Amino acid sequence: MNKPAETDLFQSAVGHWWGSKRTAKSKKSQGGTRDVNLHGKTMDGFAETIRSFLVGLGVNQDHIFAGGHLSAIPSILPSYFRPSKNWDLIVLANSRFHPAKGDVCDPVLYAALEFKSQDKSIGNNQNNRLEESIGNAHDFWITYGQSGFERQQPRPWLGYLFIGNYRPDSDGKPVRIKQPHFLAMPPFRMAGSDEVEMFAGPSYAERYQLFLKQSVGARLYDAGALIITDESIKRKKPNHRIIMSEFGPANFLRSLKGQILAHYPGAKIQPGSLASWL
Repeated sequence: MNKPAETDLFQSAVGHWWGSKRTAKSKKSQGGTRDVNLHGKTMDGFAETIRSFLVGLGVNQDHIFAGGHLSAIPSILPSYFRPSKNWDLIVLANSRFHPAKGDVCDPVLYAALEFKSQDKSIGNNQNNRLEESIGNAHDFWITYGQSGFERQQPRPWLGYLFIGNYRPDSDGKPVRIKQPHFLAMPPFRMAGSDEVEMFAGPSYAERYQLFLKQSVGARLYDAGALIITDESIKRKKPNHRIIMSEFGPANFLRSLKGQILAHYPGAKIQPGSLASWL
C-alpha cells in the first residue's frame, strides 16, 4: 500500500465531524437537543483514528479509554482544582478499578488528549475555548506535580487537537485588538500598533496558530494539531486543510508515537499499520 498523504490521516475523522453535525441539526429541528456541538459525539472519529494508531504501536486496546461521564468506563482523571476532569482519550495501564487482563502493577498514565472544535460563533467563542484549554493543561500538570497520577515517571504526554470551520478567505482576515492600558504581547502586535489603542491584529485562525506555538513552547501541551475545514470541501478529498505543517496531523501523531515507543512496555510498530507510515 502506498504511503498516504498527510491529509489522509484524519480524512475519515473530519468526515465524521461533519456527518455528526448534520445528524445533530436534524434532531435539533425536532426539539431533541439545544447544542449541535454537544450532540452526536462529533469528535468520535478522531478518537477512533487515534485508537487505531495506538493499537498499531502495540498498545493494548484495554489500555485506551475514550468514554464520557455517562459511559461504562469513562476517561476520567483526578484533578487538582476540581474533583476530576474527563479527557477525550487517555492511555492508562493497570487501572485501579478497570485493569486489563494481565495488569498487576499500580496505575501508569502514558498519555492524555484534549479535542476541541469550533463551528459557529467563532469570534464570540474563541477566547472561551482557549481559556478552557489553558486551564485544563495547567490543572493537568499541577495534578501530576502533586502525585495525582501517582508516578512521576514516565512523564505523561499531553496532546491538543483542534478542528475549526474557517473559510480560506478568512485565514488571514485581521481581527481587532484593543489595548487601552498596556501594549499587547509581542506575538499579537502588528507594525505601528505600539502607537494606537486599537489595531487590526491576527485573524482567528492565526490566533489558534499562535496559541499552539505558545502553549507547546511553554510545555502546557507536548504537541498540538490544527485542522481547518469548511463547507466547500467537506465532501472532497482532502476535506480539510493543514495551514501549519509544524502543527499538522503527522507531527502530532509522531510525537505521540515517540512517547509510546519510549515508555509503553512491549511497544512495537505493527507492519502495515497507520503508525508504520509516520
